[in-house]
Amino acid sequence: MKTTILNKLRQIEKDENIEILFAVESGSRAWGFPSTDSDYDIRLIYRRKISDYLRIEPIDDFIDFKIVDELDFKAWDIQKVLRLILKSNSSIVEYLQSPIHYITNKEFEKSLLAIVKSQFNPRKVSMHYLGITTRKLIEIEGNKELKLKHLFYALRSVLSAKWVIEKETIPPMEFKKLAHLIDDNFLLDKIENYLKIKANVDESYLIVKDEELLNWISELKTELKAKAELISKIEFDKELINDFFLDTIRNEN
Repeated sequence: MKTTILNKLRQIEKDENIEILFAVESGSRAWGFPSTDSDYDIRLIYRRKISDYLRIEPIDDFIDFKIVDELDFKAWDIQKVLRLILKSNSSIVEYLQSPIHYITNKEFEKSLLAIVKSQFNPRKVSMHYLGITTRKLIEIEGNKELKLKHLFYALRSVLSAKWVIEKETIPPMEFKKLAHLIDDNFLLDKIENYLKIKANVDESYLIVKDEELLNWISELKTELKAKAELISKIEFDKELINDFFLDTIRNEN
């Protein structure tokens, strides 16, 4: 599959007249809890020629592709990426930590990660993850069964928020690293069992609603929200972002 993905990425570069700076796996495969039929969520950051950024008419800063044969490609222009960093977008942070790389540019990734860390906003990022947790709990509410994948989405998001609030650092992408924050062995054993099940079923697999685990998630979310609201706000360094953008587009091949 990796060869197929790499060939597609090179074709995208040619068809879209862009240079891919790096491409990684996102979603459940990178998080560490894929199902048997999980898509390959390939996310890439690219740059255009300098002349493209100097045109009077605006250029597209995002390329979306139809999902074909479980391959889901989405591409973001470096300019869009840097604007999202100023908004504390957590997706960029996750891409930089992905354990599955298809195209790597170590110097670029190291520099971009340094930018992300310098602009990291624990309050906004933790609120983002708590928002995801809330939405997933609302989806589950009132149902006797739920998709197993939705349980893990809720778990991963609330644990990411917990990591940010307790450590005030970027949370790891992989679920097993986040799970170390759980100090209840009974819950850990239960989650580990669900992980084993998920690895052998498809995305639509349903489980009976686990009230104990969902209540734990809900109570933790409420506790974390109160703590997140006490975290100080930070000011972003727009000039640093501007300088990085200019350096990136000037260094085109």
